[in-house]
Amino acid sequence: MHHYSAACVQAARDEIAAQIKSYRELVGAASKASGMSLTRIDAALAAFEPAFFNNLALALELRFVHRPPAAGTELRLLAAALARHGGVLAAAIPGGSLGLDAGDRVALNADDFDTLCTAFLAEIERTATP
Repeated sequence: MHHYSAACVQAARDEIAAQIKSYRELVGAASKASGMSLTRIDAALAAFEPAFFNNLALALELRFVHRPPAAGTELRLLAAALARHGGVLAAAIPGGSLGLDAGDRVALNADDFDTLCTAFLAEIERTATP
């Protein structure tokens, strides 16, 4: 078990915020792109969004993998679903922030990931060392 420093948690928060901002800027730029129909742009973004944010969830899980066992249960179960169960939750997530249940497919969007990340980092922060 590892207790992460407050600086480590803040660094993760800052890096993730930058990635979410980059994603939203990409969406904005794509929406203004010329020469491509909005239907095709929307379809491409709809396919890209869950892949991007599911991968960010895996990266967040790995960054804090040595946390206390009770911390971040929701993220741990989502990551297990993505890495070992074809993206399908094997178990219910008690008290989860996303309202997913056993058998649900994990397909995070920007808002889902932001909610998950905010809750997770707040939980890690409570156990952080100064």
